[in-house]
Amino acid sequence: MNHDVIISGGGLLGLITAIGLSNDSMSVAVIEKNSLPRIIDDNRAFAISQGSKKILEKLGIWRFLEGEAEPILDICILDRNSPVTVHYNHKMVGEEPMGYVINNAIIWNAINDNFLNKLSIYSPHSYKTIACDAGYVEMILDNKQELISPLLICAEGKHSKLPGLFSIPIIKFDYKQSSIVCNVEHELHHQNLAVERFFPGGPFAILPMKGGHTSSIVWTEKSEISKMLINLSGEEFTIELKKRFGSYLGEIKLDGERKSYPLSFAFAKKLYRSRVLLIGDAAHSIHPVAGQGFNLGIRDVESVIRQITIAKAAGIDVGSSYLLEKISRDRCFDNFTMALATDGLNRIFSNRIFCAKVLRSLGLMVVENSDFFKKRFIRHAMGTIVPV
Repeated sequence: MNHDVIISGGGLLGLITAIGLSNDSMSVAVIEKNSLPRIIDDNRAFAISQGSKKILEKLGIWRFLEGEAEPILDICILDRNSPVTVHYNHKMVGEEPMGYVINNAIIWNAINDNFLNKLSIYSPHSYKTIACDAGYVEMILDNKQELISPLLICAEGKHSKLPGLFSIPIIKFDYKQSSIVCNVEHELHHQNLAVERFFPGGPFAILPMKGGHTSSIVWTEKSEISKMLINLSGEEFTIELKKRFGSYLGEIKLDGERKSYPLSFAFAKKLYRSRVLLIGDAAHSIHPVAGQGFNLGIRDVESVIRQITIAKAAGIDVGSSYLLEKISRDRCFDNFTMALATDGLNRIFSNRIFCAKVLRSLGLMVVENSDFFKKRFIRHAMGTIVPV
């Protein structure tokens, strides 16, 4: 069967790309090895920037999310033992929130209920062979069905085998850290404040959730310590949690399960080869220190949708090297600087050397006392300044 675009990977970014392209009357096939609709059994939450919210609005998705999205109005950054803090107030740049916190399941339910039946989904299926001729991609599925398209978009995540199949070089390394994700209920209202505390093992993020008395925790630690923490009883885990959480929201208690996710870095040196284009974690899996991984992927999606639909309308081959190079150039600087920044932040704030501690304190002090730097960082966090 012929399609304008084939997307391999039916995760959030793959499906959002399919929704956007389908909105512009393009024929899109989504290949997903697991069953769809996907049943979500984790309690992760996403910090969605103001820029990502505007992209999701344009795609017609946000209206199904906004009722469950909790605004982030302020952000507070603290280094473990330093008395210096940085406080970002959204009103420094306008009235709009810096971003929103939304539970993973809310996003999936919105897509499952409102968009999945409008897409051409091949699930649960995987590809057996992929061949790229001069003018098209030919994919044979495990049920022997043949799909043909001028472009294959890989949205399979950081464990994708497609880059290897097409000899796309990727820089990879293990952070030897894991992020524990859980939700907590707290006595006092969070006042829409997001907090990020830095400890030697990694960052500890507190994200405000719907209702005012629940927050999402992303607790990054060295992998061996994370494994030990996960194996603690609920009562013992809460004791350790309180040591890092602080008392600013009063008494806290666990709300639901806790899960641990190993962290690694992956960055493709090239976003495409032949007629295969990488997006999202398949192209760049970054450290969650600033909560920007999903937002970076959404900006990939926006660029891909915008440029492919323009090319299609102009009669340009959507799998041509000319177009894929254009998309690659559009995303290169944003992807590279965000990967470098998140990796650098994690290394700097996890460093116990005295000189590093002094430099961190000086850096935080400079930012806290500079409206220029604060406004710049706020706009970057909001996704309203994107390097091009």
